[in-house]
Amino acid sequence: MIVGMQTTARITPAESQADGPELLRRFVAGDGAAFDRIVAIYSPRVAGLAFRLLGWSGDLDDVVQDAFLAVFEQAKKFRGGSSLWTWITGITLNRCRVHWRRRRLRRLLMLRPVMTESARAADGKAIEDETSLAVRAAVAELPSRLREVVVLYYLEELPVAEISAAVGASVGAVEVRLHRARQKLRLVLARLIEEQKK
Repeated sequence: MIVGMQTTARITPAESQADGPELLRRFVAGDGAAFDRIVAIYSPRVAGLAFRLLGWSGDLDDVVQDAFLAVFEQAKKFRGGSSLWTWITGITLNRCRVHWRRRRLRRLLMLRPVMTESARAADGKAIEDETSLAVRAAVAELPSRLREVVVLYYLEELPVAEISAAVGASVGAVEVRLHRARQKLRLVLARLIEEQKK
């Protein structure tokens, strides 16, 4: 069951993300408990990825739930051409893009999202760290296409080939986006550091 990201499935010591493709096959074949296990195994990474892409969004739980709902609905489309995590990453990116557009609309309407307890928990002690805050602010200022590759490469530690599959762009395009993101981050971080000195 996806609602509220509560699941009765517990990850056994033998289960890991390596078991994901087999669990997905079992789910498609009609084993509902297999999907609960997929949620249990992957939800921490999906939540972390969504949090890193969206920042302190009060809708983090909704985005994670939307991502797993899409996994549920699109399970038959997984062909195994990439790892299951890469496939889920692509779905999560799409859900984050939708949320980002909605959040921009809310800002236009003068509504501000509220930081939830789950969003606070997602980043733990780093919230207090000024350097971490400066880096997070700099990443948040990047255009979404650049922000996505930075998060996937540096924080999720995905190889460029997997990022390419997740975002639907060539390896060369991902490398160009990473290069541009690094350039922009240098400028933004330099400005933020100067502002903090004042």
